[in-house]
Amino acid sequence: MQNFNKLIDIKFVTQSDAFEIKTPRHGIKPQIEISGNLTSQDYVLNFEVRITNLYCDDIDDITDIIVTAGYEGNMSAGLAGKVQNVYTETPGPDKVTVFSCVTANYEAWLNNTIDLKLKAGFALSDAISQINSALEFEPPLIDDAVASLTCPAPLAVNGRCSEAISELKKAFQGVSIVPEGKKLRVYPTTAERKSATIHKLQLLTQAPQYSGGTVSVMAPWNPMIKPGDYIQFFNNFKKASIGAIITNTAYVNAVQFSFATCTDQNEMIITGVVVNQLEKDVK
Repeated sequence: MQNFNKLIDIKFVTQSDAFEIKTPRHGIKPQIEISGNLTSQDYVLNFEVRITNLYCDDIDDITDIIVTAGYEGNMSAGLAGKVQNVYTETPGPDKVTVFSCVTANYEAWLNNTIDLKLKAGFALSDAISQINSALEFEPPLIDDAVASLTCPAPLAVNGRCSEAISELKKAFQGVSIVPEGKKLRVYPTTAERKSATIHKLQLLTQAPQYSGGTVSVMAPWNPMIKPGDYIQFFNNFKKASIGAIITNTAYVNAVQFSFATCTDQNEMIITGVVVNQLEKDVK
């Protein structure tokens, strides 16, 4: 059942407890749907979880959701987020409960403040470390390509951490700073990463759509693919002059996804920048 038996496990976290819904690997499954849109912008992003026939006394106390999704024998850590709203989309007996979530600690993102004062020549990694501490996030993920960058001008921000990140991006053109769960991901917005993650797509559901230097690729959802990663795919639709199949590579800018346990819903649309050849030192 590889790549056919779709599975979604959900962990719900409250202030004092946690519980899980695990999709049975065999037999009757619960109907669970997840959908969202991930980009490389410097703000938190939304995703939704829909569950049919969920009855829970502590539903209003749920603060966090962790989604692990994929296929039998190949489950992936997918999404983690803060619950912003819970409502019943369809009434009983087969009621549908919807969890609207964001991909970071939204309260900290909106409310935590920082008095950031950095002298000329400050390092990007030092600024990220201070903002990260103010947000009370876990250690950030900083790509090697930008880890040693410095700024010739000073920077001073007294306000919300999200505002400090926006100013930091202005000081370091070409750098993405993205909140993801309880971490900040920092990487170059161009396709020049030094420690990139590369995903090989084995199946496309339609021909890639090229427009200038960008490409849109439609395939079954892979929960591990995030903005800032690379994808590689065999393109049967675009032939070289000798008629050989070309392996195309793209730098992921955005991922729109939709995935369900009991229906045919299984799709991601990746928008990326076409890359002719990865840097030699990318692993």
